[in-house]
Amino acid sequence: MNEQQIQPIVLTDEKQIQLITPNDLAVETSVFVSYLEHLNLPTDNIIAPNNERKIVASNLPDFLFSLPQESKRDARYLSKFVGATAIGLFDAALNYVWNEVVVNLRKKASIYGIDLFFDAAIGGKNRDEYKDENDLGGLKDIVLLNTCLKLELVSGTVHRKLDYILTMRNEVAASHPNVESIGGFELLGWLQTCITEVLQDPLSESAIKIKLLVDNLKSMSDVIDDVTLARVAEQLRHLSLPHIHNLLVTIFGMFVSPSSEQVLRRNISKIAPFVWNHATPQVKYNIGSKIDGYRTNLNNEKLERGVEFLTIVGGHMYESIPAKTIALEHLADQLEEKHEGRDNFYNEPAVMKEILKYCKSSTDIPTEVLPKLVRIVLRCRLGRGLSYQSGVSPGGLPLYDQFLKLLDDNGVAFCIAALFSPEISSKLENSICQKHLKAVLENLRSIVISERLRDSIDFLLKDVPKAYLAKNVKEFRELTANYIQWR
Repeated sequence: MNEQQIQPIVLTDEKQIQLITPNDLAVETSVFVSYLEHLNLPTDNIIAPNNERKIVASNLPDFLFSLPQESKRDARYLSKFVGATAIGLFDAALNYVWNEVVVNLRKKASIYGIDLFFDAAIGGKNRDEYKDENDLGGLKDIVLLNTCLKLELVSGTVHRKLDYILTMRNEVAASHPNVESIGGFELLGWLQTCITEVLQDPLSESAIKIKLLVDNLKSMSDVIDDVTLARVAEQLRHLSLPHIHNLLVTIFGMFVSPSSEQVLRRNISKIAPFVWNHATPQVKYNIGSKIDGYRTNLNNEKLERGVEFLTIVGGHMYESIPAKTIALEHLADQLEEKHEGRDNFYNEPAVMKEILKYCKSSTDIPTEVLPKLVRIVLRCRLGRGLSYQSGVSPGGLPLYDQFLKLLDDNGVAFCIAALFSPEISSKLENSICQKHLKAVLENLRSIVISERLRDSIDFLLKDVPKAYLAKNVKEFRELTANYIQWR
């Protein structure tokens, strides 16, 4: 909408509102700067330059007028966004929008099913501490975002965009030692992404089906009949692996819970084999690890029901997992938790040192936990993409390199495959992470034996900035076909 098109609004008392124009929103900042100088406060990189504010002021009205009225009725965050950009506080404006995104993702988690969501987000002994919607605030933003991706509450493309916005939001925060500036067009692009691809995007149909299935199981007073069971089994065939995995972990937890009624456990016993058959071995080993944990902690009631669950699904081969596997599984969860938490640079090395106590050579790393351990260590080694310490724990970096150099060809193959997992590939567009990737690939190349794996690494090294796209290239898929099953 042009300035000439804006008409004054006449009030009932015949007074007029003088509407402001884009130029009015981008007035000279000398008054603000002078005031800060008078108070002996910093003035550099505080208020966005006039030209950047004019970009926002000139383009923002058209975008806001294009939004449906219902999207703006209670959108106080947009009012704050307009106010912050008018003053020139672009970092504050970004923060207002991001906070609204977090609120929206938490709503999606609640609609999906809070127990289902926490089962996917929280591992190990900490899971019992998260019970209802109020505990969503205890999750770091990156954990919330990654879990939404895992459960397909956001798409891979949207996750990649939001991950970058979160990185920038953290990078430009006043508490960060390296304060960066935000451009006007950048800020408008992030606003558009957050509104159109998150705030206006409803929950997927498959996510709602999972929520209904779990709720129906809990509320049923009769045993499922064969017709209903057949219909549920057919629906399970069309669910994605993230939904299957989360559903399996959830129904297992419900089955072993001392508070579960007999009818609920009976109904779970009828659908569990179908869910189990669609799950991958890694999740089945996770169930076995939980059962071994009950045995270690002398939780006999849960142990008995856990073994009964394995009998129902025919999964006894996953019950007796070596103690080393259980320990490394727990340490891997801890390392990921530290990486996503506060002060990760200081907390990661201690966990990594414990991991290395179990791993002196490639043969020391159990096959069951190898993919997960490689993925988490690689994620820590590539870092967060921040300028501070290049985004990687200084104390952890040599430990991560030490672990990666222990890998045999099988482990290297898992490492290459992990580069294309959503939480890692989303970082590889970042130039800082690309430098770390180059160093990792060079280290792996020095230890690999297979010529095809070496050629695969060389393929990635030829164009590191585009390495995250390599799995879409026919030549690369053919090079790695003997080691990685691409989907």
